[in-house]
Amino acid sequence: MPEGPSRSALEFLGRLAGGLVHEIKNPLSTLTINLTLLKEDLQAALPDDRALARRVEALEAEVRRLESVLDDFLRYAGTRRPDLQRRDLAQVVGELAEFLGPGFTRDGIELRCAVGPARVRLDAGLFKQALLNVLLNAQQALGRGGRVTVTGGPEGGEARLVVADDGPGIAPDVLPRVFDVYFSASRKGSGLGLPTARRILEEHGGGIDLASTPGRGTVVTIRLPLDGGA
Repeated sequence: MPEGPSRSALEFLGRLAGGLVHEIKNPLSTLTINLTLLKEDLQAALPDDRALARRVEALEAEVRRLESVLDDFLRYAGTRRPDLQRRDLAQVVGELAEFLGPGFTRDGIELRCAVGPARVRLDAGLFKQALLNVLLNAQQALGRGGRVTVTGGPEGGEARLVVADDGPGIAPDVLPRVFDVYFSASRKGSGLGLPTARRILEEHGGGIDLASTPGRGTVVTIRLPLDGGA
């Protein structure tokens, strides 16, 4: 069986892709500036032409979407190696939950967090990005109203984190593809959130699993090695 690309080859491809993304983002930034100026000029010259204004706003929204897709790709293709530090999983999760709380409240979503102490070795920034992707997926699935719970702690010789929502769930024919790159069941998603989360967690020596029942919600389980026991 042929071997996969070496780490150095993957890092080279990551740098190459990153450079390409930056080359694309530069003209997108220029487009954003010029669209803003164009909208201001149109408002001054044709203040009553709402159809024309909506066209410019649609172009602005599309540029923002492309920038978001490129940002997601950079995170997925990033070559940064985890800087593993000894941390308490409960503290790291609590920091992210506090940061996301206002956005969930705005959407009428209850975010409950009950994670027991668990000593792990992780890169807090990268791990928060992985968990952020999972939580934002849950937020998008719920839309307005609902509940997301985050529970966990030491279990079976590892640290486990369970993110559960009471949203619409995922159809059985879609479920096997949720970790595929660029596959998204949401019109807002780039299809890189869960693949990026899985890549980050695997680089930490852990993993991620997802189970879902239509009409009853989705459960994501994150696993990390414990650092010298509970």
